[in-house]
Amino acid sequence: MEENRHAFHDVGAASTELALQGTALGLYIHQMAGFDVPLARQIYGIPEDYEPVAAIALGYLGDPKTLSERLQQRENSPRTRKPLEQFVFSEQWNQTSPIVKS
Repeated sequence: MEENRHAFHDVGAASTELALQGTALGLYIHQMAGFDVPLARQIYGIPEDYEPVAAIALGYLGDPKTLSERLQQRENSPRTRKPLEQFVFSEQWNQTSPIVKS
């Protein structure tokens, strides 16, 4: 099989489309790059000549009350994100793009 040097980009693009369509259908999507590849191979029978690069969980929200106390707290905590200024650059690395400067 010929190597596709764009394969990881293609996985990202397909994941984005799945997330957009799933969201439009009322689903919640969680994309993961940090997953147990050997375990995924074992569970899903993924052949050695394929490289798993992402896992995606999707479904409907459940009732947080069914979660353990620790997970309920995590689920109900405010979300935090890095400011765009920390990673959206232009011209050169570490130069914040004017489109995100506040």
